[in-house]
Amino acid sequence: MTASITPAPDGSYVDVFVPITFRRFGGRKTIIAPDGSQVAPDRGKATDRTLIKALARAFRWQKLLDDGIYASIAEMADIECINRSYLSRTIRLSLLAPDIVEAILNGTQPPTLQLADLEGPFSLDWEQQRAAFGFAAKPSP
Repeated sequence: MTASITPAPDGSYVDVFVPITFRRFGGRKTIIAPDGSQVAPDRGKATDRTLIKALARAFRWQKLLDDGIYASIAEMADIECINRSYLSRTIRLSLLAPDIVEAILNGTQPPTLQLADLEGPFSLDWEQQRAAFGFAAKPSP
């Protein structure tokens, strides 16, 4: 990263220009250097509260359905005053591979993984999920 320093003609102050940008990853701002790399590479080690909150909601809502509290997603959405589309997208997170869920909870998920990536359609096959979301393939037993 380069910075340009321009002193004032009278020497009273200095302007410093650092060409960086900010991006949001999982609700957090991250500094991106001019070459596209993250300035804080250990970002992947940080827990992503947005992903964790979405996982917690997904598993809670799935448990409510499993326990028979609600007969359908539509009923749950109406009674809990939740947008049906949001509930449908989020509850699918309960179908993620256990090691993906564990990585998100531990903060070891790929640094670029965002909730928007998980809200789209994804395969129920765990190997395909790992490949699609940037996780290393799990060795066969």
